[in-house]
Amino acid sequence: MVFYNLNNSFILYRNAKFTKTALRVVFILFFSFKISISYSQNTSSKKVLDSTNNKIENLLKNNEEKSNALFKENKISRERSLLFDAISKNIQIADLTLKTGIDYKGFTSELNNIIKLKKTAIDGIIKNKNDFQTLRNITVTSIMLKELQTRLDIQLSKITKNNLELSEMQTKIDSLTIKKSLFIPPKDSLRKSLYYERYSQMNADVMSLNKRFKNALDSITKLQITANNFKYNLQNDIIETENIRKDEFKNLFDSDGKIFERGANKMGFEETFIYSLTKELIILVFFISNHFNTIILMLLLATALVIYLLFLKNKYKKEGIYHQIEFSKQIFKHPIACAILISFTLFNFFFIYPPFAFTALIWLISIIALTIVNKEYFTSKDKFIWKIYVLIILLTLYDNNILIHSVKEVYLILFLALATIAFSAYNLLKNKQITGSLFKYSLYIVIAFEVISVFFILIDKNYNLGKLLMVNGVITILMYYLFTNTYRLVVDIINYSNFLRETNEEKQLEINELEKVNFNNNTNILFLIGWLISIGKNSYFFHAILDPIIDYFNKQRTIGDINYSYQSILVFFFIITTSILIAKIVSFLTSGSTRSSSGNKDNKFGSWLLLIQIAIFSIGISLAFISSGIPVDRLTIIISALGVGIGFGLQTLVNNLVSGLIIAFEKPVNINDTIDIGGQTVKMKSIGIRSSVVATFDGADVIIPNGDLLSQHLTNWTLSNNKKRTDIAIGVAYGTNLQDAKDLVNEILKNHALVLQNPAPIIWVTQFGASSIDIVIKFWVNHINFANDVKSDLIITIDKVFRENNIEIPFPQQDIHLKQIDK
Repeated sequence: MVFYNLNNSFILYRNAKFTKTALRVVFILFFSFKISISYSQNTSSKKVLDSTNNKIENLLKNNEEKSNALFKENKISRERSLLFDAISKNIQIADLTLKTGIDYKGFTSELNNIIKLKKTAIDGIIKNKNDFQTLRNITVTSIMLKELQTRLDIQLSKITKNNLELSEMQTKIDSLTIKKSLFIPPKDSLRKSLYYERYSQMNADVMSLNKRFKNALDSITKLQITANNFKYNLQNDIIETENIRKDEFKNLFDSDGKIFERGANKMGFEETFIYSLTKELIILVFFISNHFNTIILMLLLATALVIYLLFLKNKYKKEGIYHQIEFSKQIFKHPIACAILISFTLFNFFFIYPPFAFTALIWLISIIALTIVNKEYFTSKDKFIWKIYVLIILLTLYDNNILIHSVKEVYLILFLALATIAFSAYNLLKNKQITGSLFKYSLYIVIAFEVISVFFILIDKNYNLGKLLMVNGVITILMYYLFTNTYRLVVDIINYSNFLRETNEEKQLEINELEKVNFNNNTNILFLIGWLISIGKNSYFFHAILDPIIDYFNKQRTIGDINYSYQSILVFFFIITTSILIAKIVSFLTSGSTRSSSGNKDNKFGSWLLLIQIAIFSIGISLAFISSGIPVDRLTIIISALGVGIGFGLQTLVNNLVSGLIIAFEKPVNINDTIDIGGQTVKMKSIGIRSSVVATFDGADVIIPNGDLLSQHLTNWTLSNNKKRTDIAIGVAYGTNLQDAKDLVNEILKNHALVLQNPAPIIWVTQFGASSIDIVIKFWVNHINFANDVKSDLIITIDKVFRENNIEIPFPQQDIHLKQIDK
């Protein structure tokens, strides 16, 4: 029984254990199956996701490639379109240049004209030589050949410039036509068709233009070859002419033979005149054409002098002293003639190797101007002497322009020499009172020249030397008149200008010294140098001395990458100096004068003058850089250096410069304004770029930086108007009828011409003082300059009227009572 129970228990236990194991196996199998199914599902999802990502990546990659391709195509399309436009534009420019920019016919005509003129120049000198060579003809031929060379160089520079322009245009168009993007056609069929059409048109235009370029450049090259060959022959002719000229100067003292017999050229006096006139006119036209800029400068100087003299005359009239001057006032009566005389006389030294025809024309105009200037200045004897010498001078100028020897001309030379000797000796003997030391020495030189001239013609039979001495002797007289009168007029201009200029000099020019001119040793030496240059300007020896100097100054030198010459440096500083001088002249002409008694504020320029000066300086600096050939981009170096300087300590300077500009635009002060600054009343005298000058009423000039003018509290009495209110304080004794006192004062104010009635004067009784009843009078005057004068007049009149009406003006007084105190 027990065994049975145990066995049953064992069986149950075994069954239970088996069931538990079975359940575990089932659970493990189920879990494994679940994991297997889950893994299978995850693996499948991962494959789907990977496939989707691959598709997206492929799509993005394709889109990127398409975008890049489209970008490149659009970029090429834009570049191609810009290239077509640029080529078309340059073709149009080149076409216009080829049609209008090159004057083949003009250059060819000019070259042919120069060739013909060269033949005229060397005829009788190098080819078909005359049996009798004259120095004048050789000199004129030399100058004429040099002028022709200058003219040819100008034309060659033009044609070379055209050649360079065409070459640059062709190079630019060729560089555009080889761009790679121009040869990539678009993929779109419609755009491709338009591309082919435009490319074909462009290609045809370029080929046609290249053909025209080739023809133009070939023509230019032929012209250059022809011109250079002619230039080489011309230079040989110049050298040969100079050698002939040199030999003639070496043999200057040798006899010329039978000068009183007609030469083998069989040209009479009339024929030689026609020949000489033709040659002189040709060289005159070419010289004026080649030196047109210098002639324009000479005329500009004359115009500027005329304007200056007119302004100066107007200033004298405004000052009210023009009619007080008891002198001739030539510079004011004949400003045009004075300006021409000064300008033409001075500029005659700026022309290097001018032909005598041009010099004679300048002298002829100067003679006319000098006659007009001295119309009132010369006495009757002076006029007579001047007229005779003018006749001799004109005949001499005429004779010196005759280039070929003739017997009649020899007699004319003798006549002029003898006439000059006779008239000069007459002046030395009979007109001693009008012959100053300089004029007397000039006459001695003239007589010596003419006597030697007659000797060489009659005794030595030397035509060239005799004519040379005769002409230089007469020219000495002309130089005396031109130099002395030009110097006198320049001194007059300086004196008349200084008379009005506001200065602090202890000794100012007196009105009776305005036209006082002294000729000292320095001026005599200056006249001597000018005379030597005038008579020797066209001589071979003068050329031999001056040519090396000119070459030295014109020689190009190099510092780094900068090319310069001494001439360019001189031009630079000359223009800068001229601009400063012009600015000072403008400042002087537009400024007022302390001599003026007028109280009106009539300066129309005022502080705008500063802007005018800055404009003149700016234009001058620009012209200086351009004229001297200095690259304008070098200004950036100067500006950079200035910026560094500002950083290291030029702040004050820049502050003053900027303040000057602010004053010019804002106008807190103006020239001739009366201002209070630094506790002192002063008058604005000038406003400069960096500083301004004020004049105290004690006569001192005070220089104030512009920055200080703007940084201080400044009282301007004349900013809006010139009126000023002034006060007078008086006292009357106790017991005075105050109404009568007011009426008397009011009557005095009404009767004074400078006291304004609108606004009306004010009379106030202000207070009971210690010794008097105080009265204050307030009144206006039209200009601040009159305020103190009017105040003084009123005080004197009030004192007088009060005395007449028994009105006492008390003075402070005290009663002292002494009281004795007993001890």
